[in-house]
Amino acid sequence: MKVNNELILRCLKELRKNQVKYRVYKDYYDGNHDILKTYAMNEARSNQKVVVNYFKKFINDEIAYSIGNPVSYISTEGDNEVINLIDLNFSYWSKMHDQEIMKQANIFGESYELNYINEDGDFKATVYNPLNMFVLESGNAEKEVDLAIQVYKENMFSETEMMDVYYGNVIEHYEIIDDENIKPMGKDNHIFNKPPIIVCSANPERKSMLDDIKSENDAFNTVLSDYVNEISDFRTALLRISGAEGLDEGKLRKMKNTGAIQLPPNATVDYLLKNMPDTFILNSLKILEDKIYKLASHIDTNERLQSNLSGTALRSRMIALENKCLLMQSMLEATIKKRLKNFFYYNEIRIGKSYDYRTIKLKLTMNIPSDIGLLADTISKLRGIASDETLLSLLPFVDNPSVELEKRRAEQESERIDLDNISFSTNIEDYIITGDEDEQ
Repeated sequence: MKVNNELILRCLKELRKNQVKYRVYKDYYDGNHDILKTYAMNEARSNQKVVVNYFKKFINDEIAYSIGNPVSYISTEGDNEVINLIDLNFSYWSKMHDQEIMKQANIFGESYELNYINEDGDFKATVYNPLNMFVLESGNAEKEVDLAIQVYKENMFSETEMMDVYYGNVIEHYEIIDDENIKPMGKDNHIFNKPPIIVCSANPERKSMLDDIKSENDAFNTVLSDYVNEISDFRTALLRISGAEGLDEGKLRKMKNTGAIQLPPNATVDYLLKNMPDTFILNSLKILEDKIYKLASHIDTNERLQSNLSGTALRSRMIALENKCLLMQSMLEATIKKRLKNFFYYNEIRIGKSYDYRTIKLKLTMNIPSDIGLLADTISKLRGIASDETLLSLLPFVDNPSVELEKRRAEQESERIDLDNISFSTNIEDYIITGDEDEQ
C-alpha cells in the first residue's frame, strides 16, 4: 500500500468524523446525558435534572464479572518455560490493561491496543479508542491493520496537536496545522514488520451497548426528573386566602418570613394542593427500568427473591448476562492471542528463541462466588481421569496451574524421607528398653 499525504489526510478526516460520532458514547459514560441540555425548563418552577447512568453501571459490572480475575496461560505442550516467560513480562501490567481495553471496547464498540517496547526494553501495551485513533484495515478476511493514525497533545498545557502515523515498520510524526495541512516532524522505525496495533471488538458487530439502551435511559431520566420536580413544586404549594383584602406584596412577604398572618373574622386560609398521580409515575419508571435491564441482558441484583430459591435457579437468571460476558471473553482472547504473537516475535529478536503463540491456551474465569468445598469434592472424584494441571485450573484462586503444580512437587520433594541416607544400628540391644530406663 502506497502511503502519501493524501491518504494520511483522508484518514485524518475520518478520525474527525469519528470524534463527532463517538463523542456521545464518552459523554454518556461520564454522565453527560442529553437531559442536561434538552430538558424542558419551566420558568419559576423546580427544574432539577436527574441522571441515572445505567450505561456506566452495566459496563463496569460486565468488566468486573468477566475479567475481574487475571487471565491464566496454559501451554498445550506442557512447556513451563514459556508460561514463566509470559508471567514475567505480563503479570505486572496485563490485568489492568485487559480491563481497560475491554471497557473502552464496550463504551465505543471497539478499541485499539498498541504494542511497544519501553525505554527499559520491556514489552508493553497501551489502549486507544476511536476518539484518538483511526485504523485502516485490509479488505481481506484477516482484516490486518495496514495503517493507523493517532492524534495527541504532548501535555495538558500544549495547544499544538500532534499525529503519529503507523505503517509497515515505520512511525512518521507530524504536527497538525489544520485538517488540510500537516507538517512532518521526523520518522522512526520499530522492530515489528507491520503496525503493532490490534483492534479489540466488544462484539462481532462492533456495536456499543448504548445503541440499545439510549432512548430508554433518556426516557427514564426525563420521567424521574419530572417526578422529582413535581415533589419540589408540591412542597411550595400555593396558599389560598379567601375573604381578605389589602394583602399587598409586602404583607405577604412578612407573612412568609414570620409564619403568622392577621385576617378578618370571616376570612379563610388553606393550601391549594396538587393531586399527584404517583402510582402512574412509579409504574412508568418500573416499566422503563425493566426494559433497560432486558435490553442490556442484565439482572437487577437489588430485586427481592424467594429465600428458598435454588442455586440452579439463581444461575439460570444470569444466563443471558453470562452468555454476553462469554462473548466478551472471546473477543478479549482474540486480542491477547495477537498480543502474544507480537511478544514472541519481539522475544525471538531479543534472545533468539522462538515460541508458537498457537500453543498457548487462555483461561478466563468468571468473577463469581465459588463453592470451594464442592470444587474440592469434584476434583477428588476426577483424580486419575484428568491431569493434575487441568484439575488445578478449576480452582478460581489458582492463577497459573503449571506453576502451582511445580510448587507442590517441590514441597513433596522436600518432605520426602531419603531412606538411603538413614543409618540403622545392627545391635539389637540398642532397641531394648531396660528397667532402669523405665524407672527414669
